[in-house]
Amino acid sequence: MGISPRAYQDFENGRTGLLLARVRLFADILKLDHFAILAAFHLGKPRIAHVFAHNKFMLVQASAVDEFDNEMQDAVAAVDPLTVLDAHLQFYEQLAEAGRAQLRAADGRRPKD
Repeated sequence: MGISPRAYQDFENGRTGLLLARVRLFADILKLDHFAILAAFHLGKPRIAHVFAHNKFMLVQASAVDEFDNEMQDAVAAVDPLTVLDAHLQFYEQLAEAGRAQLRAADGRRPKD
């Protein structure tokens, strides 16, 4: 990464300020989701960076938003925050159920009826 081992340890342990360029470089080198790292930092939940590191969950979300055209941006921006939160929670529950089914299949368990 072009930094000393001590600087890397300080970065990894959260003892430095958040430098976006450094986070992106770190994520690129390890092929991780830099958006998940940023979300984990802002929310104070390091597990987020760990569990979404390889499926690029947060990057996929950012990519989806990037696909919005101007009309869609305006329409979504007009929605009140509680409706946005509710829609996200419903979506995440559906996504989690799909993930649970995949985990059951990977374990060789029967699908839930």
